[in-house]
Amino acid sequence: MRRWYSTVFGLLGYPQEEPLCVVTVGGSGVGTALLHRVLDAVSLARIVSGLRFVVVTGPRIDPRSLPRRRGVTVRGYLPDLYLHLAAADLAVVQGGLTTCMELTAGATPFRYVPLRHHFERNFHVRARLERYVAGRCLPYDQAVDPHALAAAIGEELGRKVAYRPVEPGGAAARAAALLAELL
Repeated sequence: MRRWYSTVFGLLGYPQEEPLCVVTVGGSGVGTALLHRVLDAVSLARIVSGLRFVVVTGPRIDPRSLPRRRGVTVRGYLPDLYLHLAAADLAVVQGGLTTCMELTAGATPFRYVPLRHHFERNFHVRARLERYVAGRCLPYDQAVDPHALAAAIGEELGRKVAYRPVEPGGAAARAAALLAELL
């Protein structure tokens, strides 16, 4: 387990001795199918001793609409999602750039499952992640099979990552500097 934010775990209520997989699909309702697929794979993936899942639905998916599984906590929108991602031993995400870059910056092993025909996530996000040698793509069609998804989760757990460091002063810093000049 890679728990390097020890004080965060107590604040978030996660036991340090259990590996943690955070699953999140972003702010739209389009990720419901992936959440169901992960939940179908949970019992297979839990062969890893004590593996716990936190499934984050975001603001547009009702947490009560998902089936309950042993070892899974389902949460709605989390304004401090980045802390939960930092506390994770691995993550399964839909492949949004912000979430993937937070995982990259935190050196958290992750699998991303971009929507089949989502141009940005399949090309731009994937190209950026390849430049950082970060995350591993699991094509949407392969995530249909609970056994394949559970195997992908098992492969990531405990995997040592060597992502390239995320450089500070990105687009947000440049935009802030331009705005400051106007003021």
